[in-house]
Amino acid sequence: MHPFFLKAFLACLALSTAMPIPESVASSKADRDTLYVEGRHLHTAAGEQVVMRGVNEMFVWSDDPQGNAIYPEIAQSNANVVRIVWTTKGSIADLDANIANCLAHKMIPMVELHDATGDLSKVDEVVDFWLRPEMLDTIEKHKKWFILNIANEAGSSRTKPKEFIATYSDAITRLRSAGVTVPLIIDSSDWGKDEKMILATWKDLQAADPLKNLMFSVHTYWVKDQQARLDSLVKTVVDQQLPFLFGEGPQQVGYDCESVFPWQNLLAQCQENEIGWIAWSWGYNDNGDCHPGKFDMTKDGAYGNWENDWGRGLVAEDPNSILNTSIRPASLLAQD
Repeated sequence: MHPFFLKAFLACLALSTAMPIPESVASSKADRDTLYVEGRHLHTAAGEQVVMRGVNEMFVWSDDPQGNAIYPEIAQSNANVVRIVWTTKGSIADLDANIANCLAHKMIPMVELHDATGDLSKVDEVVDFWLRPEMLDTIEKHKKWFILNIANEAGSSRTKPKEFIATYSDAITRLRSAGVTVPLIIDSSDWGKDEKMILATWKDLQAADPLKNLMFSVHTYWVKDQQARLDSLVKTVVDQQLPFLFGEGPQQVGYDCESVFPWQNLLAQCQENEIGWIAWSWGYNDNGDCHPGKFDMTKDGAYGNWENDWGRGLVAEDPNSILNTSIRPASLLAQD
């Protein structure tokens, strides 16, 4: 290098090392007060990676909406997350108490609203609920651990990517404009089943979020080509660094209640690739779909009182079960 350019380079290097890093940049990670997405993974405010392992439960329709009886049972599974089924008709006071119970049992609360299931046009109404003053207060109160699943399975098999992007871009904007900074989960359309919708829209939706704090979810009630679809989806998630989880799944059968789903293979692939999953459903509140019991893990919500071999394996006995693979963040365990 020519001496002149060498001197100039050294002078610039000395200047750059002497100049302080702007506080807003230097302390951005240290100052986090919510869970956040980085790359394709979820992290705690303390920076710990979280690979979600947990269950869904229909609290809002049960006789235990606050989870006083249910959470001690779910907690025995070692789950690190519970997807809390709620609706816009549910009591926000009960939901607040439910979230507090979830956290007291060292599990992360993910709250979803079921009102827009199968109907994209109802997402706006769901967002209205999230933006109620008392709901915003609840989110703020629990924001360190709160995950907001905007709407359960909104959209049918006829939903187009353009309208999906427009609807959820508006929802993201409304929530962020109201000061909601927690991670947002977006379920796919066609009652959650259409993985192609997520693959076609996730980059546009991520661009719509100024915080880039989104994850995307598919529910695996597939009845055809299950293994091929699963293999392709997992590979694409990893290749594209897509922030993703299976928000309902794996289940033992598809939506037709008969088509066998390769649930053990999903567990193995998710464990190998650090992908989250939350199975439907725990079973305190009896599931009306595929009755009796094909979508219930337990007979009555009691840990160990398994409804079937799927529930026993998924929660406890499979090498990749919740009990064997779930890791609760140290910062959550340390919290009072």
